[in-house]
Amino acid sequence: MFWSSFLTSCCVIEYLHLGVYDGLFQDADCEQYFTSVEQRMERRLQQWLTQDGVRLFIELGLCTGDRVLDFGCGDGVYSIPAARVVGNEGVVYGLDQNKKSLNSLMEKAANSGLYNIVAVHDLHELYVLLYGLPLDVVLLYDVIHSYYFTNNERVGLLRSVCGMVKSNGLISIFPRHMDNDEILNLTHTLNQLECFLERRQSTNLMHDGMYTFDATLNFRKIPR
Repeated sequence: MFWSSFLTSCCVIEYLHLGVYDGLFQDADCEQYFTSVEQRMERRLQQWLTQDGVRLFIELGLCTGDRVLDFGCGDGVYSIPAARVVGNEGVVYGLDQNKKSLNSLMEKAANSGLYNIVAVHDLHELYVLLYGLPLDVVLLYDVIHSYYFTNNERVGLLRSVCGMVKSNGLISIFPRHMDNDEILNLTHTLNQLECFLERRQSTNLMHDGMYTFDATLNFRKIPR
């Protein structure tokens, strides 16, 4: 399974971090070590999906009944806790070009008893699904950096999502892998689109399967 392989890869990263990876494969009990670390990481993930991720979005201001876009959702590390917060009256649109990731997201959602997540492949499909209704919240978490988008492409994406967000709606960004100049340009672009920085929130986030203490930038759409 993808998730099992991913966790195993993270185990190697964790061992490197702990400085105990050298010579690990010479130990007859290495499989037991890996199993222990994998189990610990799985417990952390479940804690995130059911508790800490939920707390993040409550503090962010998500409410029951909200329509949320998780752009570049992957396997749902943010979609699933967001769906818990908005409840059955709300909906989370998990958008990703990777069909395997979307399939994994929907499988995990079903296993969690969450039926308010909709898998979406692109913005055009989302536009059709919304049928003129605005989004309350857009999540752009660890996705709009230069690994995936040129500056022009990023501007185009921001124009598109800002056009789908309601007045007083929220655009929350986790600008991982973005330097100060890129963040300044992003802020300038959003200001031109009548979205203004409301607050910078330092908090626990999830990155590559592990907790990280970082910050989100939260913009409010306030037409002049």
